[in-house]
Amino acid sequence: MKGRLLCRLAAACIALACLCVSCAHGPEGVRPAQELYDEGMRLAAGGDADKAAEVFMQVRTYYPAHELARRALLATADAYFDKENFDAALRSYQEYRMLYPTDVEAGYSLFRIGMCHYRQMADADRDQSATTRAVASLESFLGAYPGSPYAEEAKKALAQARARLAEHELAIGRFYLRKHNMSAACARFSSVRERYRDVVDVVELDRLAVLACSAGVPPARTVQEGQ
Repeated sequence: MKGRLLCRLAAACIALACLCVSCAHGPEGVRPAQELYDEGMRLAAGGDADKAAEVFMQVRTYYPAHELARRALLATADAYFDKENFDAALRSYQEYRMLYPTDVEAGYSLFRIGMCHYRQMADADRDQSATTRAVASLESFLGAYPGSPYAEEAKKALAQARARLAEHELAIGRFYLRKHNMSAACARFSSVRERYRDVVDVVELDRLAVLACSAGVPPARTVQEGQ
């Protein structure tokens, strides 16, 4: 009787030990989380973002509750960003924000979302959807994380993005001016003066506004006139 009890206790201990090993090393045949994560980081450092992402996905798949699963998602985003695959990076940063909205790295992810859009800005004569998204994301980041170590870089990118939008609006205004559509030109120049005066050549802007708006629509007052 006593012997059978000892056998049962031994079997229980063995089962518990096996369970602990399984928890530490993941499913049978799967490498430990740290080993996978380290390999993903090596691949990312070597510039192979796609293979790195595959390895990081294994960490997330087999160890979803592990701290390294969170870090693997962020590392995936960074790997794609470094390779200038901004669409893929953007998806990963957005997923990170969705899964870990209160995490310490949530602010960094929002910053990088803005920078993904910023790095995809088109020339001033093209569609400015990415620029508009960059402005919105960077403004949100600076509003939520004004003390972030990335704040200065975000401010510079935001100023450049706003300047690009102003340049785009000015180009459209000049087009209307050449076509003698003075009301449309006046509206564009007035909008730039209201929204982007801090990032444009004010003298040139006022000259264009006078040309367009003097055709019947009075130009908006300048700062000097309002003082």
